[in-house]
Amino acid sequence: MLRKSQRGVSLVELMVALTVGMFIIAAIGYVYLAANNASRSMEASSRIQENMRYAFERMSYDVRMAGMSGCTMQTQVNVLKNSSSWEFDVFSFPLRGYEENAGSLPTGVSGVLRGDVFSVLGVDNSVEYIIESHNPVSAQFELSEKHNIKQGEILVATDCKHAAVFQMTNVNNNDEIKNVVHNTGNSTSPGNCTKGFGLPLNCDDANGNSYTFPPGSRLLRLNAATYYIGTNGTGESALFRQTLGINATTSAIELVEGIENMQILYGVDTSNPADGAVNIYVTADQVVATSLEATAQAAWQRVLAVRVSMVAVSKANELVNTKPQSYVFNGATITPTDRRMRKVFTNTIAVRNRL
Repeated sequence: MLRKSQRGVSLVELMVALTVGMFIIAAIGYVYLAANNASRSMEASSRIQENMRYAFERMSYDVRMAGMSGCTMQTQVNVLKNSSSWEFDVFSFPLRGYEENAGSLPTGVSGVLRGDVFSVLGVDNSVEYIIESHNPVSAQFELSEKHNIKQGEILVATDCKHAAVFQMTNVNNNDEIKNVVHNTGNSTSPGNCTKGFGLPLNCDDANGNSYTFPPGSRLLRLNAATYYIGTNGTGESALFRQTLGINATTSAIELVEGIENMQILYGVDTSNPADGAVNIYVTADQVVATSLEATAQAAWQRVLAVRVSMVAVSKANELVNTKPQSYVFNGATITPTDRRMRKVFTNTIAVRNRL
């Protein structure tokens, strides 16, 4: 008599099957979690690198153009009232740094979270206008084409021999809108101390010392920018760029989110006489002492390069590390208390206008 076929499994077999299944599920889960974490880590890393590329690209353009006034000139004059303020002093201080916790900051800059601050000035050569005629008595330029310059903008005129920084006070309305007026008075702020662009500068006379820019001279906007680390609207640290606007007002925009710190070194030519090569990199508060120059203006003119180091961090909800990871920044090892990704980026930018 044949025995009936056995049905079902024994308890031992069931336990073995469950154990094997649990191991398989655990392995799949581990692989999934690892892949997911790797994906989030790569996404965070890519976002950080993309942000830093943009930040350095924007910053590099400004630094390379520091002191640019349209073309090489032999003499210059600044007729703006309060012309020594950082946002106007393109001839004396086109590049200036401010050390962290040193006390002084550029005009209008507030809300600095941490790190160094630096300012750069130069002309915006993306749009330039050709001067067709200049009447210094009526304080008026006639351009070769229509323009979109607004009343109160800070401008630079140059004929590659002489340059002048001034404020456009008004436009005489007509169909062409080709004229730019640089009169004195209280129609704009800070205003021009004189109509005269000649040397020596005479702010005691509204007409001053006359200078006529010949046809073919150029007119450009003044570009002034200050970089610093602040806090954005969501409470995250970010890199801000403060710029010069109408009537010398300043406004800051968030350039890149997720920048925790910025430290800057300045490449100084300490040779005597200067040979146009960087000899040493120092902090902002050491530039004057190492340059061998008697004045701060002359010392900062010896800065030929800017070395910027920044710490970039992933978003608050991107805890991509399994544990806090240490990093080295500004000569110190730092261990954060969270699991966010942090990377240090350093870029050395040549002040091209001085090389």
